[in-house]
Amino acid sequence: MFGFAVLLFSIPLIAAPVDATSLWIVDGTGAVLLGFACFFVFGLIALARSRISITGTTLHATLPDHHNWLLVPSFRSVAVELGQIRSVDRREEAVRAFGFTTMRRSLSIVTANGERIGLFSNTENAVGQMPIDEIAAAIAAGAGIGVTDDGLVLSRAAGLYGAASSAWTETPLDAAGAAKVRRAAARTVQVVTALLLLTLVVRACT
Repeated sequence: MFGFAVLLFSIPLIAAPVDATSLWIVDGTGAVLLGFACFFVFGLIALARSRISITGTTLHATLPDHHNWLLVPSFRSVAVELGQIRSVDRREEAVRAFGFTTMRRSLSIVTANGERIGLFSNTENAVGQMPIDEIAAAIAAGAGIGVTDDGLVLSRAAGLYGAASSAWTETPLDAAGAAKVRRAAARTVQVVTALLLLTLVVRACT
């Protein structure tokens, strides 16, 4: 994506005379594309560094946690004995921000002392995703329990780079509410795709 942004940035400078207005459009749309490219790269780094494995009777994980003001991700390490895992839970989460709705799936565990540990989340339609169902099944099998499906909830957790919330206090939506949220998420995908295409067209034609 970064290379594509550079190519689009160069087209108007090569093909036609440049005035102040076209330079402003070039810089503006180029910055948007570069921002998406950086975010995409950080997401790939987070995916590459994330690890969940079972060694003997212990669950080990290196997971995305927070990020700094430049959106560079940070990570945390988790080690839990399988015998101390009381519950393996997964759910769908809808997140609303700036009028848009996005969907993701999230996985967490609850220990014998009642502590919930968010493991990771997969944003719908993301390029790289961790196999949430396979990981949940492996952890549950090691702990000798089943996987619990907690439905669809409205969440305020950012979930950036696959970070998962450790506070699952939201009430699952009913069937009608879940269907409404999924329709809103589908519209968001359509709008974002249209905006990206518009940005590319403007860059190429300026």
